[in-house]
Amino acid sequence: MNNLISHIAKHIQAKEYSKAFDLLQVLQKNGPNSPELYLLTGIAYLEMSMVENAWLWFWRGYEQFPSDQALKEYVSLLNSTRERELKVKQTLQSLHTTSSFNHKNGDLRVLQGSIEIANQMHTLAKGLHYHDVYAKTLNYYPYYLGYTSDYTWSLLDQKNTPSLNEKLRKLSQELCDQFDLFHFHFGTCLTWDASDIPLLKDANKKLLMHHWGSDARIGSLAKQTNPYVVVKNQDETGIRRNLARLGHSFQHCIVPDMELAQYVKDYYEHVHILPSSIDLTHYDLVDLPKNNKPLIVHAPTSPLVKGTSYITKAIEQLQLTYDFDFELIQGKSHEEAKKMYERADLVIDQLHIGSYGLLAVECMAMGKPVICWISDYMKEHYPDCLPIISANPDTITEIIKHCLDNQDGLIDIGKQGRIYVEEHHDMIKNSATLLDLYTRIK
Repeated sequence: MNNLISHIAKHIQAKEYSKAFDLLQVLQKNGPNSPELYLLTGIAYLEMSMVENAWLWFWRGYEQFPSDQALKEYVSLLNSTRERELKVKQTLQSLHTTSSFNHKNGDLRVLQGSIEIANQMHTLAKGLHYHDVYAKTLNYYPYYLGYTSDYTWSLLDQKNTPSLNEKLRKLSQELCDQFDLFHFHFGTCLTWDASDIPLLKDANKKLLMHHWGSDARIGSLAKQTNPYVVVKNQDETGIRRNLARLGHSFQHCIVPDMELAQYVKDYYEHVHILPSSIDLTHYDLVDLPKNNKPLIVHAPTSPLVKGTSYITKAIEQLQLTYDFDFELIQGKSHEEAKKMYERADLVIDQLHIGSYGLLAVECMAMGKPVICWISDYMKEHYPDCLPIISANPDTITEIIKHCLDNQDGLIDIGKQGRIYVEEHHDMIKNSATLLDLYTRIK
């Protein structure tokens, strides 16, 4: 173990952080739980200027090893550092009350948690920064997509036990003292047993819940407006029970569109629509790809829900008579997948849900024409200018064929997609709407 710790320390000193984290994972899985694990991980994050994650690892270590002086000193140092930063910002705001600083916004401290869905926590927090809001994110579920979070505590291999919830309640108390508003996602909160909610309410913290899909979608209701729907979570009793529990604790919830609003409207006092958001500075309008033949891509995170089997069957049938390439994007990080989208002439999103997801938004932002099933119900609730090519399992073959026969028209659809995203999915615009909601929550 000492040899492993020495190698980790050397990698950190040499700024070889990827190698250091690989060995830290080995230490976490195979070595005994020790102060060195938390100390070295915290130092690595600190060297990378990821102060929140550094604090979290030092704090976790100190909770388990309170006699360790090094962990104690790091926790104390980072606590005082964050307090100084907040005081400096407040001083600047008081000196520049007529400038772009908004004192009221600057006083608001927001934490989003505790699962990252399609990078939306990070994107909304970044958008809030443009409006001078102190906003951070906490993620318990760091999947392969590689999204960024301020605080990361992986609970992927953990079980819902009293001892785990005890640790999470201690963290909740720490964070309760640091933030004013808690914006939760996908039915999660700071503890797995929701024991943090009474704590936050007793401290008069503002709360809201943000639903994204299978955490709220009720299959029997969905079929009333969409005959092609396939749901990931078929436990309707469990979904309804969870929504009722959340509705009892939260007055306000957010959903990205009216497709999800129909499932939550009976459980929350206030339901707000906020479209998914992207940072447009990370998505350039891509020139026409220089492919020898058309490239169609499909990236299913959930093949059953996305309708992947229908798509691949249509592709196989059409490749008998049409000359084009097809790529199925799976198991890639978000950045790796994004580079593959940039090369595409046509992107296929999903064929069952009846509404479009973030993949469609990102690809439209790059000027890519997108195929996705838009139900008649959702056509009534989306803007008339929605430039998505609608297809369902019954029509996907014919729709792809039409696109291959009319490739020149795809260019204009792609340009319209960029305009649409700038109007409806811009991070800065949507975060301003979110901030307005924050200020209205009692």
